[in-house]
Amino acid sequence: MKSLEDLHNSLPYRKSNDDNFGNVLGKMLQVYGLSDKMREFQIRNYWEQQMGPMIAEHTQSIFVKRRKLFVRMRSAPLRQELLYGKAKLLELLNRHLGEEYLKDVVILA
Repeated sequence: MKSLEDLHNSLPYRKSNDDNFGNVLGKMLQVYGLSDKMREFQIRNYWEQQMGPMIAEHTQSIFVKRRKLFVRMRSAPLRQELLYGKAKLLELLNRHLGEEYLKDVVILA
């Protein structure tokens, strides 16, 4: 029976120039022009999960255009609240994406 060390030593290791699955997938998304759509999908999911059911329920639409997030709200008071926290919202979304992707958040009525 092989020891754990023997088993570990027998495992094939990738060369340093090999790409992992995440890198390959990222490159494919860029080549096919889908990376922006993937980010928009991530933003929508984050919005629904993190903003809570009340805000998600009053969100009419959410989309990204030219690195700006557009959020259309059904409720004027909620829209006003989001406008006050716009800078923090932008920071949280970019942190979630892992990069400074979004340049602005536009809250629409």
